[in-house]
Amino acid sequence: MSYDLYFWPSGAAGNPRRLADRLAGEKPDDLVPDKRVLAFRAELLHRWPDLADMIAPWHHDLGWRQPWGRTDVADRFVGVTLPYGWEDTSALAVLAGAYGLDSYDPQSEQLASPRSLPQDRGVRDDVARVEGWVIEEHVVRLLRQISAYIGYAYDDLDEAALTGALDDPNDEAVDGWFEYPLAGAPTLVIRLAKSPGSQVVRVRAEGTMDLVLATRIETLLDLL
Repeated sequence: MSYDLYFWPSGAAGNPRRLADRLAGEKPDDLVPDKRVLAFRAELLHRWPDLADMIAPWHHDLGWRQPWGRTDVADRFVGVTLPYGWEDTSALAVLAGAYGLDSYDPQSEQLASPRSLPQDRGVRDDVARVEGWVIEEHVVRLLRQISAYIGYAYDDLDEAALTGALDDPNDEAVDGWFEYPLAGAPTLVIRLAKSPGSQVVRVRAEGTMDLVLATRIETLLDLL
């Protein structure tokens, strides 16, 4: 047994049930291309790689999987066919809302828009740490973007505080990490250490993060 969910730009559907029926046949004539759809799709596949076997329409991000159906409408909507019992279903609408997309469940005929999602519905993974790598020249850009996510006013004083911060730290030493707090909502501690003999900087973002924030930081680290 399985069930379907559809996601499209908020407010695009006058009749959600009729639109979902058309999307089941990959006929998104009422929808226009929207970069937010592709960004949401990329985040889904980054967070849950197994969705590559459950997502529509086809797009080149599915790699070796052979195309099926249309290949020109992935920037208009996202559809997923999930097995009953899939654990993270409740998180999908929250992520969609973060990207300005509506979520529609044709089984219950329920439409959830970003405006209708309660503020306390931010599904939490109780994520304590997100880590990855960036090139040294991208560290400031990384910190500025994370600060924007959490509402911290990163400025020139913060940048000055990082001067020389990576001259000595070594990611192979227990005490070789430079720590810097970003006092937003939530407060995060960013830990940085350069790999010996390279321009690669190891990054750890630590704090209590919800699903959306943790995934955004993971995606940012992948892009940088």
